[in-house]
Amino acid sequence: MRLLNRYFTLLAAYMRVNWHGALEYRANFLFETLLSILEVGMYLFYWKLFFGIAGGVGGASYQQLVALIAFNHCIYAMLDTVMGNHIWDASGLIIKGQFDVLLVQPASPIFQLFFSGAQPLRAVQLITGTAVYFAIIPLTPESLGLYLFGIVAGGVIFGSWLVAIHALTFRFGNYLIVIKLMSVILHFAKKPATIFSGAVRLVLYTVIPAAYLGTVQAEQVMNPEWGTIGALAAVAVVTPFIASLIFRRGMRLYESGNLIGARM
Repeated sequence: MRLLNRYFTLLAAYMRVNWHGALEYRANFLFETLLSILEVGMYLFYWKLFFGIAGGVGGASYQQLVALIAFNHCIYAMLDTVMGNHIWDASGLIIKGQFDVLLVQPASPIFQLFFSGAQPLRAVQLITGTAVYFAIIPLTPESLGLYLFGIVAGGVIFGSWLVAIHALTFRFGNYLIVIKLMSVILHFAKKPATIFSGAVRLVLYTVIPAAYLGTVQAEQVMNPEWGTIGALAAVAVVTPFIASLIFRRGMRLYESGNLIGARM
């Protein structure tokens, strides 16, 4: 418990420092807000148009798709808030040799690498996603609980997967494969897993966990099943430990001496 408190305190410090830095560019707040609204509106318009033309999507209602979009948007927003750009470009920092400094710090280098970029101003995206969710889902204690649980569980699973993927940088020495894998999950996560074949769906629930970024949560909002909710919670508990193990194994291959030229 004391260790967790130390890391929460460190995260709060990162957010406080980055908050003051972000306030120097307040126009970014307006830009983030408009971009968030446009992104959500684009997907809502796309699915509304698709439903009008095709008459529906197999295994999903329009209300369920709206919930999927809301969860998807809020999960990304949560990671952007507590990790910032570092959750996306950690591989680049490793390649440039900027991981060296973190190895001699008292706190976990993995925690520092991914959480030192926390950007609290990006929490505005959470407001957009929440507004969309409760615009179509009645506000009840159950729907609110499923919403909060879905965001946290999905964020933990997705964030853990990204940490594990960044660990590939230590082995391959470049981040091209990391970028491609990120593109794949970003592509599939915005679509309901029910529209894909059984083999693809299996991949989306395991190797590339795109289904946990909205599909599973939206299904539980419409038809809650305690077994599925419990399984989702178990996956969220286990994945951070797996990601940490994979990343630490990758760190054994880190040779910063070869990156002096990149740092200069």
